Amino acid sequence: MVIAICALPSKADINYADNAGFSITNVSESNAPINDVYTQFIEQVDMWWPKDHTWWKGKLHIDEKAGGCFCETTDTASAAHMQVSVIEPNKKVVMTGGLGPLQEMGVTGALIWEFSVIENPHTKKSDSASQDVGNVHKRTKVTLTYNAIGTIHFNGTKATNDEAVNLVTIVDSVQAQQLNALTNYSDTLFRPQ
Repeated sequence: MVIAICALPSKADINYADNAGFSITNVSESNAPINDVYTQFIEQVDMWWPKDHTWWKGKLHIDEKAGGCFCETTDTASAAHMQVSVIEPNKKVVMTGGLGPLQEMGVTGALIWEFSVIENPHTKKSDSASQDVGNVHKRTKVTLTYNAIGTIHFNGTKATNDEAVNLVTIVDSVQAQQLNALTNYSDTLFRPQ
């Protein structure tokens, strides 16, 4: 799996990191309503998830049920990126496992996708009068947290805490890119009423 780093417009936070695990949180917003963002997250993961964050640039899918698979398939290979453990439509999805190179290290964790509504009032003039009429457009905030545990190592040698923090910084950047891919994709499909 290739790891790419980009400057992205999400809010990121490394909650903690050492050679025994880490916790990171990224937040991004979409202009689309929560139902649209959630539906695209589940049903169109192959369209928005960056292909350079896959094993073989294969087809991705998420089974929307506990025990379901966030999987990648090609004609000759398949990979379970994570397993779905909790589904609350339009609210929360929890997946467990290790993403990318963390799988081969034996590092595992909970990847938590939380969807919430952002109230964003807009005002417009009524056609029949000069008074303002409130029109509320509800945007979506997506919070992505990855709580992982396991010994971070490189080629069988336990990482120092500084080396682990460097790796977690890269993981955090990659997760920001993945999260922003979802919210940007949702924005491109959103057509305000």
